[in-house]
Amino acid sequence: MRPPTSFSLSRCLPAVAIAGLSCGAALAAEMAPVEKVTVRAVAHFDFDSAAIAAPDRLRLLAEVGAMKDVTWQTVTATGHTDSVGPAEYNALLARRRALAVKAYLTGQGLPETLVRTAAMGQAAPVADNTSEQGRAQNRRTEVVFEGVRATAR
Repeated sequence: MRPPTSFSLSRCLPAVAIAGLSCGAALAAEMAPVEKVTVRAVAHFDFDSAAIAAPDRLRLLAEVGAMKDVTWQTVTATGHTDSVGPAEYNALLARRRALAVKAYLTGQGLPETLVRTAAMGQAAPVADNTSEQGRAQNRRTEVVFEGVRATAR
């Protein structure tokens, strides 16, 4: 039996790396009716840093790794900063943060081609930048894992 033309090795590798599935299981998921799955995670950073906070390293893959029946298709890491400093510098820092998350994820077995990056700089805060607590929440990279899982026929 030949795999469907929409099946790609890049979909199989994340299933193996993260979910522990075989390529055959990923292929079966391709051929069965599927539902979309989206998992969101956040990595935080210290001021003026692109090093992922230690507790967030484990959290980045914990929930995703528990979903053994999902074939991951894309991962998007979007870097953000607080509003301290020039907007141009914060745009570059946000990019470095997104790239740091990509490097971490690919180091954990995700294919590099699966992970996309984006940078928002200080343009999309989730908290008020007038307090240290708010600024700490804004120093982040949001990660969106998207994939599919087979549903009952």
